[in-house]
Amino acid sequence: MLCALLSLLSFRYVLVVEKQGQVIFQKVLNEDWFAVVFVHSVERTLVEERFKVEPDGSLLLFETRYSSYGAGLPSDAEEGFAVEEGKFVLKLHRRFERIVLRVSHIEGHGMVFCDRTIWFKDIANVNDALTIYVKVLPSLKLKIF
Repeated sequence: MLCALLSLLSFRYVLVVEKQGQVIFQKVLNEDWFAVVFVHSVERTLVEERFKVEPDGSLLLFETRYSSYGAGLPSDAEEGFAVEEGKFVLKLHRRFERIVLRVSHIEGHGMVFCDRTIWFKDIANVNDALTIYVKVLPSLKLKIF
C-alpha cells in the first residue's frame, strides 16, 4: 500500500528569496536550472552562475559563464574549462543548501529563468542581504481517465 501511495507522489520545487527572514520572492521552478547573474566589479562584464536543483532541494552550481578574462575571474574548475559561443565556461560541481548574497549597487544583478529575469534591485535595496533556497513540496499525480 505504501508503494502505491508513493507512486502517486511527485515533487514541486519552489525557489524562495528571503530578506531578514521574510519571503520577498517565490517561484515554482518548471525548468531544471536557473542562473544568478551579476556584472563583475573590475571587468564590468556579465557573469552567469548556473544552478541545478537537486532532488533533495539543494542547489548545485554546475557552471559559470563570463565573456572577459581578467582580474578576479576564475580560470580553473573541478570539471573543466572551455570556450563556448565566445564565452569562458567553467564546469563545476559545488553544492549549496542556501545562497547568501548582498544586492549590488551595480546594475545587472539578479536571477535568470527560462521565462523571465528578476533583478534584485526590484525586490530589495542595495546592500540588503538575501538568502536563496529551494522548498521541496510533495504533490499528488492525478490520473484522469
